Order: sequence, then structure tokens, then C-alpha cells
Amino acid sequence: MEARTMIDLWLMLALLLLPLAFFIAWPMFRQGRGLPGPDHNPEVSAQAALFKEHLAELDTSLATGAIGDAQYQSLKAELARKLLAEEGEGYRLRKQHSGGRGLLFGLAFLLPFAAVGLYFTWGAHNDLALYRDIVASQAGETDMVAEARITQHLRDRAETHPEDLSSRYVLAQRLLVSNDIKGAVAEYRYIVAHEPQASNIRAELAQALFFASGSQVTPEVLKEVSLVLEAQPNNSTALGLAGIAAFEQKDYAAAKAHWQRALSQMSPGSNAAQALSAGVARAEKALADAGGAESASEAVVGAAPAPAADSVKVAGTAGQGAAEGGAGENRISVKVTLASTVQAAPDTPVFIYARTAESPMPLAIVRMSAADLPAEVVLDESRAMMPGRSLKTVDEVQVVARLAVSGNARPAPGDWQGEVKALPRSDWSKPLHIAIDQKI
Repeated sequence: MEARTMIDLWLMLALLLLPLAFFIAWPMFRQGRGLPGPDHNPEVSAQAALFKEHLAELDTSLATGAIGDAQYQSLKAELARKLLAEEGEGYRLRKQHSGGRGLLFGLAFLLPFAAVGLYFTWGAHNDLALYRDIVASQAGETDMVAEARITQHLRDRAETHPEDLSSRYVLAQRLLVSNDIKGAVAEYRYIVAHEPQASNIRAELAQALFFASGSQVTPEVLKEVSLVLEAQPNNSTALGLAGIAAFEQKDYAAAKAHWQRALSQMSPGSNAAQALSAGVARAEKALADAGGAESASEAVVGAAPAPAADSVKVAGTAGQGAAEGGAGENRISVKVTLASTVQAAPDTPVFIYARTAESPMPLAIVRMSAADLPAEVVLDESRAMMPGRSLKTVDEVQVVARLAVSGNARPAPGDWQGEVKALPRSDWSKPLHIAIDQKI
């Protein structure tokens, strides 16, 4: 990717600088072709003709006896001195006119190199390369090494350009997607501290805090959600979290209302809409079981523009366990167990995810803890972390279950994992078992 960026850069510089160099050098070549020599200098030629004319007159005077030989030689010498003086002035003038050729040559070659040097010193070459890498990552055209490089470049830029909140926001999203929840929370906090009115980013902070607490609605999460809904009552991420909080408090009517309101912001049939619909169904069933007056037939499903990636993640949590029917064939059911030889604290994070062999970015992911094992989980569309990158877009995946002993979302020495290196779509409907028994 960096090589392609460099090629594009040099082509662009050539297109910009070569015409400039041509315009600088053109007068020099033009002068070189059209500059008259001493025999073609109009002033020098006129003086030579006049000299010949005067010399002929002297010859005639000498022949007729009008002047003597001594006088003839004296006048002829005077004419010659005058001619040499006038011709020498013409040569000096020509030399002065042609003396700028070296300067033009220097400018023609020095200017492009100076421009390139200044660009690499003050320009945005590194930013352009980073942008191209991010675009390739979003298109799924990068490998694990490239992904790590992109994230590190964003970290470096966050340190060297703390005022660049846009790059920091991209970093926060990448950290959240890669399950570096603690890192994502830190970046979101920084952005919100500098842009307190950015309600969408505050909603993503609330979401990251929710994941960091093990998918529990903490007082801090509720505080952030409340601030978001005060500024943006229809923020789908905040509504999803508010619905989860209400459901945990057994306020099923409020949970249903929040999720339906979030659902009205989304396109029918999208992954997030399916997950929220499942959440609404769960709330309705809970209401019915509790003797509530509302029934499943009273659900209201709206239509609105497509949701952002954060809505997909919160919606997936809201619809946990109830969206399996909507996932259809784009789902993998896996039983995860921890080998008896592996010892870990109950709160040690466990990540179960599906990905392609070409990219480390999960297509679907579930986070739990060692205390939850053994467990059966479903990886489906509601578990997608990014729009446009989900199980329905591929025909073969790797399925990994990792015990993150280090606590880091990225694989690290000392972690334990189990995996299925190649699972074709034809086998997705079959029972799958992964034992975490391999030390990294």
C-alpha cells in the first residue's frame, strides 16, 4: 500500500513540476536555437560593411594621389581600430544576453527537487499513506500486519497531533472493533472531554463503557446515556442501551418503548433492525409472562436511514438470544469449553469470533468470561462489528475461541486458544465444538 502511494505521489509531482520546468527552460532552448553569431549580428555586420566602404574610398584616394601612402596607412589603421572597438561591444552585449543559461538550467532542475523536499518536510505524505491504508482496511484488503501498522500509525498520530480528534476517533473505533475495550474507552474519553457537545461520540463512549463492564449497565453508562438522550432523543445507540438498562430492571414496557424508538431510526431488514426486533419480541414476551396488557401484535416497526456501526453493536446486545430466526443461514453455533489443564481466574475475558483467513477483523464476535464456560454461543449477523463486514459476505471462516490471560484484546503470549482453521459455509449448520487448550 505504501509503495502504491509513493508511485501515485511521484506521478502527481511529475505532472505538476515537469510543465513548470519546461516553461523555465523554454526561453533557454529558444535562445540557443535563434541566437545570432558574430557573423549574423546586425550591428556587427553593419559596421563591417561601413568599414569596407570607407576602405574602398581610401583605396580610391590613394590610387588618384589624393593622399599619400603614409596617410593611407594611418587612416586605414584608424578605421580598423574603430571597427574592432564597435565589434567588441557587440560581442560583450551578446555575452551578457547569453549569460543566464546556467541559471535557467539550475532552476529547471533545482526547483522540482526543492518542491519534493519541501513536500516531504511540510506536506501530508504520511497522512495520505495512512488514509489509503484505512480505505483498504475498510474494504477488507489488508492482512494482520497491515492492520497492526494502521493502528500503530493512528496511535503515533494521536500523540504527535493531539488536536486531531478525527484521527483519534478512527483509532477509538478500531480499538473497539478489535476488542481493545480499555484503549477505546480512553480515546473516547479524550474526545468527549475536548468536544462535550459531540453526542454521537458520547453515545459510543457509553457503549464502550458497557462492553468494558462485561455488558453490564453501570451508573457511568446510565449517566452518559442520559446526557446523550437530553441532546439527541432519537440517538439509536443511547436508546439501545437505555432499553437494556430498563430490561435489566424488569421495566419491560420501557425497554420495549426504547427499542422500538431505536428501531424506527433504522432500515427494515438491516442487521441492527433484526436484532432490535428480536429485543422488542423479548420485551413483549416478558410483559405477557408478567401479565402485562401489551402483546406481540402491538409492536411498531418504523423505517428510517441505515444505522451506523455503533447501532449494530448495541442492537446485537439488545437482541441476544432472540435474533436467531432472523439470522437465517448466516449463523454458526459453537460450544466452547476450557480444557481441564488450563487454569484461569473467573473474570478472565474470553473472545469467541469468526474471521476470514485474509483479515484479523472479526466478522462476528462474542465476549464472555472464563466463569461462563462451558457455553454455547451463536455467531450471526447480530454479532457483526462493522457494516458491510459480516458472515453473509463470506463463504469460509476461521472460528477462534481465546482465553485472554493477559487481559488484552489482541493475542499475546500466555493466552490460550482453540480454533477451527477453515469452516466452509456448507458446515455452518453442523454442531461445532472448540476446546481452549493451546497456549500461545
